[in-house]
Amino acid sequence: MTTDDIGILREHVFVQGLASSQDAMILLAINGSCSEKCAEWHHYFIDSMTDFIVRTCYPQGAMDEWNADWLIAMISTRGVVNSSIELDLLFHIIDISTQIPDSLSIFALEQIRVAMTEDVGIWAGLRGNRHGLQKADILLIARVMSAVARSRGSHLTARERRMLDQIGVLTGVPGDHAAAA
Repeated sequence: MTTDDIGILREHVFVQGLASSQDAMILLAINGSCSEKCAEWHHYFIDSMTDFIVRTCYPQGAMDEWNADWLIAMISTRGVVNSSIELDLLFHIIDISTQIPDSLSIFALEQIRVAMTEDVGIWAGLRGNRHGLQKADILLIARVMSAVARSRGSHLTARERRMLDQIGVLTGVPGDHAAAA
């Protein structure tokens, strides 16, 4: 994928930007099928997908359960994100949405949990083979908690509390209560 290819997408394929979920699926397919991408692709992909999912889809500016479920289905395999650009998309959407459902916050936190406890997903590869909570894990958790605070103030759902407990944020021990949840 070259800068010329991005220009063609802008000028001939997605002239109005992504206008439907079908357009978004096409862009996701292009992303998944091209092994070599220019540096500009990351910015184009994240901006185009975010603009469609957060700013075009109803409710505009926010994520609802339906949009969160759609996004999760599009960027994960069996609940795990395996592409760094798709992980960046997830956290960018979380960062800019005025509201997120707990299904999206839990999904994002789950990426951290499975990386720490099962060593799967792209986050596991990016964080390296280190045990326990790392600074990078905490920064991602803070991004999710910031989005929750924007959405609901200080109210965490019971499911979010369980996920934080499984990560070890509440207990200090990763997986301490994972079997009970």
